[in-house]
Amino acid sequence: MAEDEALHPIFSQDPEEWMSFIYKQASVLMEDGTEHVGWVYTIDPVTECYVLVSFEDEKTEVKVLMGPSIRSVAIINENTETHRARLDSMFRPEEVLSFSEEEIEKRKLLLKSWLTKNRLPVQITGNNNEILSISDALFIEPPYGPWKL
Repeated sequence: MAEDEALHPIFSQDPEEWMSFIYKQASVLMEDGTEHVGWVYTIDPVTECYVLVSFEDEKTEVKVLMGPSIRSVAIINENTETHRARLDSMFRPEEVLSFSEEEIEKRKLLLKSWLTKNRLPVQITGNNNEILSISDALFIEPPYGPWKL
């Protein structure tokens, strides 16, 4: 058995590649030949499961596609802002959605300061410098805090 085959994908897959699918419309082809089209909300790096949401008329459908059953994933629509707010409103508590840009920035800087003070190698990353990254292994996105769910 080759060494690459023995490693779990979480150790060999680039997290940035998975992050590049978030909030984009994708076509997911399954091993059985079926195709699912929707907006990627999240990807579990351990199981490689995709949470795909589709909006048709008044109907919203959420699918969890199992990683081992996925043959390929292709991006159909690169625009991440098309359904971002709608997806976030489905999965995040209202109080999280009500933070102003200034409050979010303040929270980010406070958390970054705390992480640095505790000797964690934190960097600010992301297209809009909105993600706190620790050693490219942990990514903390806005609003930077714990929530009761």
